[in-house]
Amino acid sequence: MSAFYRAVNWNRQKYLYDGALAGGVALYLAGFVGLSLRDPNATLETALIRGLGTGALVLLTVILAIGPLARLDARFLPLLYNRRHLGVTMCLLALGHAAFSLVQFHALGDVNPLVSLLTATADPARPGAFPFELLGLTALIILLVMAATSHDFWLATLSAPAWKALHMLVYVAYGLLIGHVALGSLQESPSPWPAALLLGSATAVFLLHLVAGWRERRGDRESAPGTDWVDVCRVDDIRESRARMAMVGGERIAVFRHQGKLSCVSNVCAHQNGPLGEGKIVDGCITCPWHGYQYRPEDGQSPPPFTEKIPTYSLRVFEGRVQVDPRPHPAGTRVEPVVIGTVDRRADGPAEDPFYVGYHPVPPPILGRAARNRTLALLCLTLLSAIGLAVFQEPAAPGTFEYGTVRVFRGQLREFPYPSLLVPAGGDDAGAARYTRHLLVAQGKHGAAGLARGMDGAWVEVRGTRIARPEREMLELGADAITETPPAPNVRMGIQIEPPYSLGVQRLTGEIVDSKCWLGVMKPNRGTVHRGCATRCLSGGIPPILMVSDSTGSTRHLLLTDAAGQPAPAWFRGLVGEAVTLSGEVIQDGDIAVMRVREVVVVGTR
Repeated sequence: MSAFYRAVNWNRQKYLYDGALAGGVALYLAGFVGLSLRDPNATLETALIRGLGTGALVLLTVILAIGPLARLDARFLPLLYNRRHLGVTMCLLALGHAAFSLVQFHALGDVNPLVSLLTATADPARPGAFPFELLGLTALIILLVMAATSHDFWLATLSAPAWKALHMLVYVAYGLLIGHVALGSLQESPSPWPAALLLGSATAVFLLHLVAGWRERRGDRESAPGTDWVDVCRVDDIRESRARMAMVGGERIAVFRHQGKLSCVSNVCAHQNGPLGEGKIVDGCITCPWHGYQYRPEDGQSPPPFTEKIPTYSLRVFEGRVQVDPRPHPAGTRVEPVVIGTVDRRADGPAEDPFYVGYHPVPPPILGRAARNRTLALLCLTLLSAIGLAVFQEPAAPGTFEYGTVRVFRGQLREFPYPSLLVPAGGDDAGAARYTRHLLVAQGKHGAAGLARGMDGAWVEVRGTRIARPEREMLELGADAITETPPAPNVRMGIQIEPPYSLGVQRLTGEIVDSKCWLGVMKPNRGTVHRGCATRCLSGGIPPILMVSDSTGSTRHLLLTDAAGQPAPAWFRGLVGEAVTLSGEVIQDGDIAVMRVREVVVVGTR
């Protein structure tokens, strides 16, 4: 306890606890990111996003498990006492995950990233298009409010019942995060293990609370309800400096025995509703086992200068049994203790009856060893979690983005259906027909239609950053990156391409992706997780591509236009991230196929 508010009441235990916590977080992130980057196609940004997100979820699972574990085994109380440090750390990890995700998937588009997050095309009726990001955002807001009000200043300002109700929203946040993961990244996971880990952790938290609640419920059975005096227990059932708890008048009470006297108070601590009856009388005061708040047994008041109060009860001893009046006195009312005249020495030694007081610099040896062992076990579990989650994540897609490297290309610009640069492969007349096509896009989530307007057929010099997969090349252009220039001396004519010809009307099923991310800028670059980013890219003019896989597993890709063959990337943005069946005429235009979409047949079939 403290007579005034400080950011943290530091002592040796807190330094050790926070040191172990920081070490565990660093160990988890280093292990997860290190294992993720063993994949040659993985990126640091994606590894950090996944590491921060999974780390926050693992920490939240541990936080929710500590409460029932401390109810079942007092040796977990040192972890409970410092649980708020875990909560704030978990919130910071979740905030880092959200910030990196917002920048990667929603920044550099045609609207503010937060607006993009809230308005990205989605359909709650379809799992593949469910706005799972909003579940995570709602959970993050709850966690931020809880972290901001975690200090005792807010507990005193809001009152204990209101503060407790606010912080019970952690279970709502946990449920939202389970949905966020299940409807997000798990939709694209090829392995069943991430889903099994998520389900297993959620089930473990539920079962721990169920067992702890069932055990506590046994003590809530009231004897002879409605009578003037409620029989609680025999006098000899109460150990020295300890309490016996019971349900009296619909409220939990605790009868304490200390130095030959009995006193009865409410079992609910005024700080965070902790179970006072599981505490101990230390220095003449009832000491809460959760956070060390203290009350005098005779009047339920905290010793000066503290002002907390709890209700008191009258009691009597009749034929060796303790009986309590079910009518509580107002908080802080003095009730003369009942003298029994004997002091029970059976379990009053610190070695036999260890009790944890968080603000003491050194815990009892038994609890100290237990806390160290449990902390070590949690650190090992943390490392195993990092290994498991990193190993079972989906492999990164192939693709290269030469960020920071600007190359110069010379060739013939084609404006339709989407801007591209045809670069001759070399040779004279015959060589003019051989070329490499580079699709053109602007920086960020923007197409290059504005940069290439009116330059169809012109010979140009282009300065851009290469984005590529084996099957397709792309260049990201900055401002003023295109300059008209004469053709190379060995090219005597324009690049000759066979006239476009129709492959007929076809009905194809696949997934629509934005070409820039799919070629290598973003990983993941398709599926539910990438839906928000693809929506912004297509809205900004990035060429849409339909990925179609056949029965042999091979994949072909087609540029998409409207039925008249005109660019219409924004028209397809509501169809990204899930399977879709399109009908339209397929045109072979040189080295690329273009589908002029007439009809969207089916959306959301896997």
